[in-house]
Amino acid sequence: MTPAPIITTERLILRAPVRGDLPAYTAFYAESDVTVGGYRGNRSDPEVAAVLDRDIAHWDAKGFGMFIVSSKTGETFFGGTGLMHPDDWPSHELTWWLMLAARGRGIATEASLAVISWGYDTLGWPRIETHMRDENLPARNLALRLGGILDRRDTFPDGVARDVFVLPKQEAA
Repeated sequence: MTPAPIITTERLILRAPVRGDLPAYTAFYAESDVTVGGYRGNRSDPEVAAVLDRDIAHWDAKGFGMFIVSSKTGETFFGGTGLMHPDDWPSHELTWWLMLAARGRGIATEASLAVISWGYDTLGWPRIETHMRDENLPARNLALRLGGILDRRDTFPDGVARDVFVLPKQEAA
C-alpha cells in the first residue's frame, strides 16, 4: 500500500494520524462543543482511542482518510480534516474538526482547500461532497466559503437528514 501523503500549505502540515496522536484527540474531545461523528465531546478514553484507531484503519483500508492538521513547524496541533467514507455511509465526504483556539483563523479553509485539491488531483475523484447537519452553522459557512453548492438533501443511515454540498475543484491562482 502507498504511504499516506504529507500535504503542506502556506501555514500548515497535513499528515495521516498515528497512535502517538492520542493526546491530541483526547484534548479535542475534552473541549469540543460541536457534534463530531454524531457525538458531542466528552468521550471516554477508550472511545477516543477507538476514534483514532478508526481513522488509522480507514487510511489502511481505503488509501484516504483524516489528516492531522498542525502548524508548519509541527509544534501546534489545530485539529483534523480529510476525506472519509465509513462502510455504512452512502458516499465519501470532506469532514473537519478544530480545536477551539484554531477557529476563526482560516485554518479550516486552508486545510480543506488542500484536501479538496488532493482529492481531485491525486485521487482523481470527479466529485467531492460534504454532508451538513442543520444545526452546524459554522460548518455550513465553511462549506459556502469553499464554494460548496447545495446538491440535495438526504437522510443518512444514522437517521439524520442532511444537506449535501458539492465542493468544486479550485483553479490554480
